[in-house]
Amino acid sequence: MKLAISKLVILLIFIVTIVGCNKKEPPVIASGTTGELTWKLFENGTLTISGKGVMPNYNYESKNPPWFGMRHKITSIIIGNDVTSVGYKAFFNCTRLTSVTIPNSIKSIGESAFAWCYGLTSVTIPNSVKTIGDFAFSECTDLTSVTIPNSVTSIGNYAFFLCTGLTSLSVDNSNTAFSSENGVLFNKTKTMLVAYPAGKKGDYIIPNSVTSIGESFRECHNLTSVTIPNSVTFIEDYAFSGCSGLTSVTIPNSVTSIGNYAFYYCCGLIEMINESSVPQTIVANVFSYVNLSACTLHVPEASIDAYHATNVWKDFGNIMPIL
Repeated sequence: MKLAISKLVILLIFIVTIVGCNKKEPPVIASGTTGELTWKLFENGTLTISGKGVMPNYNYESKNPPWFGMRHKITSIIIGNDVTSVGYKAFFNCTRLTSVTIPNSIKSIGESAFAWCYGLTSVTIPNSVKTIGDFAFSECTDLTSVTIPNSVTSIGNYAFFLCTGLTSLSVDNSNTAFSSENGVLFNKTKTMLVAYPAGKKGDYIIPNSVTSIGESFRECHNLTSVTIPNSVTFIEDYAFSGCSGLTSVTIPNSVTSIGNYAFYYCCGLIEMINESSVPQTIVANVFSYVNLSACTLHVPEASIDAYHATNVWKDFGNIMPIL
């Protein structure tokens, strides 16, 4: 009996060994080098990048990544453990990409590295990454959540621009540069609102600690109303532009300046409460593509005449006292 079992075990080991030896990688349809690195694109849609050192930067004007012409075949990316950066626009417009493996050797994710990767559903940013470039994940419309590790010290403008499925941006508690609250991204001290997830729904009351709203708090189509605290003195350019679902905004009396295109294409806006007794000096583009004649502006009662006499503010259909 023991002999029979031993023979069976040996047979199984032999079969497993044979199967393992016969296991083959899918066919390679393209390969080459880029900088000091090598790459392979397999028939199953997997792109692998290996070697040691930085990935080159690309610009699509004079230097495309070598796989650019086959980008629509790419469904997954595996970056090797000795690669130290993801180059500018490296995987831009890989529209069928659904997953990417970023190793702990990566220190930077370049500008527009994964922009327009519409099918990317999740990404794990390793605890080695220090910088995330401008537009790095812009228009990754299927991304639902992102966690910023404690190593990140810099996040570029519009890094998550038009990620319309994104409902949460969370930050590791030990990060010294950034923080998050209810899925909204702030600097560490929460004095600047860095980014509001474009897919987050409903009303939002900005925390009282915030003194400035970053340039990329925009294209949040599901945001319906926002209350700005009286700690804020300046609203940056384009801050709420494209927030087409926004119907109501409250601006505190602390705000003395509103940047260009701040409420551009907020076409659903029907009510604005401006608590400032002195109308801010603004240009017409602040409310471009907003039907001001259909909007009601609520202001301090003693300041109604001043708003009627001030450019842009006078164009609101109704100017009424704050109740």
